[in-house]
Amino acid sequence: MQKFFRFIARILGFEKLSKYERDYLHAANIRSCSYMGFIVVLLELWMLVRQTQTKILPKYEAGEALFGLLVKYTSKYWLFLLIGVGLMLFCLFYQRDKRLSKGRFIALVTAGAACMLYTSVLSLETFTGTSEAITPVMATIMNVMLVSIYVFLFVIGAAIVTYALFKYLKNKSIVVLEYVAIIAFTLVCLAFGIFVSYSDFWGGKEIICFLTMVLYVGCLLIYRPYVSALILGASFLGFHYILLTYQGGLTFQQQEVVIRGVTRRIISGDSVNYVTFFISLTTICFAIFHGRLTEARKSKALEKSAKEDQLTGLYTYSYFSELAGESIRDCTGDLGENVFLFFDVHNFKAFNDQRGFEEGDRFLVAIGKYISDVFSDSLCGRQADDHFVVLTKTDGLQEKLRLLNDRVHDYDDEILLGINCGACHLRTNSEDPRILIDRARYAAQLIRNRFQTIYSEYDKTMSEAYHKRLYIINNIDNAVKYGWIVPFYQPVVWSDTEEVCGCEVLARWMDPVYGQLFPNEFIPVLEEYRLIHKLDKAIYEFAFKDLRKAIDSGKPAIPVSLNFSRLDFELMDAATELDDLAAKYRIPKELIHVEVTESALMDNFTKLNEATGRIKELGYSLWLDDFGSGYSSLNVLKDYQFDVVKIDMRFLSNFESSEKSKTLIDCIIKMADRINMLTLTEGVETRTQAEFLRAIGCNRLQGYLFGRPMPIDALYERIDNGELTVSDKLV
Repeated sequence: MQKFFRFIARILGFEKLSKYERDYLHAANIRSCSYMGFIVVLLELWMLVRQTQTKILPKYEAGEALFGLLVKYTSKYWLFLLIGVGLMLFCLFYQRDKRLSKGRFIALVTAGAACMLYTSVLSLETFTGTSEAITPVMATIMNVMLVSIYVFLFVIGAAIVTYALFKYLKNKSIVVLEYVAIIAFTLVCLAFGIFVSYSDFWGGKEIICFLTMVLYVGCLLIYRPYVSALILGASFLGFHYILLTYQGGLTFQQQEVVIRGVTRRIISGDSVNYVTFFISLTTICFAIFHGRLTEARKSKALEKSAKEDQLTGLYTYSYFSELAGESIRDCTGDLGENVFLFFDVHNFKAFNDQRGFEEGDRFLVAIGKYISDVFSDSLCGRQADDHFVVLTKTDGLQEKLRLLNDRVHDYDDEILLGINCGACHLRTNSEDPRILIDRARYAAQLIRNRFQTIYSEYDKTMSEAYHKRLYIINNIDNAVKYGWIVPFYQPVVWSDTEEVCGCEVLARWMDPVYGQLFPNEFIPVLEEYRLIHKLDKAIYEFAFKDLRKAIDSGKPAIPVSLNFSRLDFELMDAATELDDLAAKYRIPKELIHVEVTESALMDNFTKLNEATGRIKELGYSLWLDDFGSGYSSLNVLKDYQFDVVKIDMRFLSNFESSEKSKTLIDCIIKMADRINMLTLTEGVETRTQAEFLRAIGCNRLQGYLFGRPMPIDALYERIDNGELTVSDKLV
C-alpha cells in the first residue's frame, strides 16, 4: 500500500526535487514564457491590423475622430502587445549569473514602465457597462475579469522594472520576481481567455480563445502536476460556472436558446467535449512535467560527468580551469599569494604494473581524497592519469605538501611512493589558468623521480626553457613547412672492414629564432604532446627523397635506418605511410631499415606486434634499437621478430675499466647469433672498443669513431674524398 501511495504522490508531483531539478524546470518556464510572449505579440499585431481594417478605417472615412476610434477599438490590444514585448524581453535577457547590459536594462525598464503606465490609464475608462445586449450579471463578470487582468498586467510590469533595476545596479537576481512574472502571465492568459470567450459566447461565437489560452498555459509552462490540475480545474470549473450565468447555459439536455435574436441549440455534447478536453489537457500536463523532469535528471548526469571526474570525484580539468579563471578574475589584494599546483605521483607506473589497474584506480581515488582533505578550502581537480591540479593560497603550503606526501608514501609498504609538486604563482588577473598549470607541470617534471625533493617552483630560470618548449609545440608545423627540420646521417659500418653499410637518419631543427635545436631539446616535448609523428613523417620523406636523388645522380645508394616512436604507431598508420613513400620515390625496400626502441614495445603489445609484423610482411628490415635500456629486453626478443639488435651505447660507458660490461656485450652478441639476429653496437668512440666488438663477432658498428651525424652533402663529400668507403655488401 505504501508503494502505491508513493507512486500516486510521484505522479502528482509531490516528490521532493533537487535544487538542480527545480532550477532546470524554472529555466524551461522562462524559455516557454519567451515563446508565449512572442505568440502574444504576433496575435496582438494581427488583431490591431484586423481592427484597423474592419472597424477603424470605415468609421474614420465616415468622419469619426481617429484618436477616439483608436482608444475605443485598439487600446486593449496595445496593452497586451506591450506586456507581450516586456515579458518576451524579460525572458530572452534572463541570465542569472551575469549583469544586464545598459541596452537591455533600458529596453526592460521602458517596456515594464510603459505597461504599468498604460494599464493605469486604461483601468480608468474601459470597464463594461450594462445595455440591452449586456445584462448586469454579464457586465459584473466582465468587469471583475478586467480588474484581474489589469492587476496582473501591472504586477508583471512592476516585476520587470524592479528585476531590471536590481540586476543592472547590484547584479542580483530576485528569484521571487521571476516566479511572480511567470505566475502573473499565466493568470493574464487565463483571464484574457475567459474574458474574450465569455464575450464571444454571448455574441453567439465559440470559446476558442479560452481553449487556446489554457493550451498555452498547460502545454508551454511546467508546473507540478497537482498545481497544473488545480490551475486548469479552477479555470475550467470557473469558466463553466460563468457560462451558466446565462439562463439555461450549458446543459446535458438538448435545448434551444435565443441569443441576441439568434436561436442556438445547446446539446449534451458541448459539456461532454468540455470535460473531455479538460481531462486530456490535464493528462498532457502530467506527461510534460514528467518528461521534463526526466530530461532534467539526464542533463544533471551529463553536467556532472562534465564537471566531476568519474573516478576521484574531483573537478574535471576543463571545469577546474573554468572555475580557476573565474577565481583569478575576482582576485584582490596580493595576487602572488595565489598559486597553482601540479601533482605527479612518484612510481605510479610501477605500482600499476605490480598491483594491477584496479588497485591503481583505488590508489588514485585515495590520492584524490588526500588532496581534497589537505586542500579542503581550495579548488582541486584531476588533469589525467596520476596528475592532479590545485589552486590554493601560499599560507601553510609546505606543511600541507609534507602531510600529503606522507599519506601517499604510507599507502603501500613495499613500493616507494611519493609526490612531486610544481608550482606557479599568479601575477595578474588576466592570466590563462591553463598556461599557469602548464608552467607548474613543467616545474614538476624537473624533479621527476627525485624522491627527496617534492616541491619545485616555476621561476625566471625556468622561463626561457619553458618558452622554448612552447615555441617547439607551436611551431612544429612551420618547421616542417619551411624546411627548418633537416635530416642528418650518421654512418654505420661493418665491423670487419669498417666500410659503410648504412646510415641512421637523425633530425636536427635549424630554427630562425633559436638556431640549431638538438634532438634532446625537441623530441621529448613532441612526444609528450603527441606531435612526434609530424616530425617523423617529415624525416622519412627527406630520407626517401635523398635516396632517390642519389640513385638518379649515380651516387652510391646507402641504406637508411628510420626511427619509429611508439606514438607513430598510434597517431598514424606507420606501415602504410612507409610503403606509400617507398612507392612514391621508387625506393627498393632492402634500402630501408625500421628502428623501434625497446621502450616503445613495453605498452600495447597486441597493436605494436601487429604493426611491426606488417612492416616485416611488406619486406622491410626491422631493427630493435637501444637493446638493454629496458627491463623486459629478453621478452622483447622472444615476442617480436627482429632482424638486427642495436646494443645500447650505455654498455660502452667505462668500457676500458669494466670487465662486466665486456662480458655482458659478449653474452648479448652470442645470444643474438644463436637466435639468428645480427648485431649493431652504437656509441663506438675508440679504436679499443671497435677492436673488441669485432673480435667477439658484432656485425655492425656506429659511433663518433666513424663519423658524427652530418648533412647528406657532407656525407657524400667524405665518400668522394675517400674518407668513407661504401661497402658492396649492404645487407
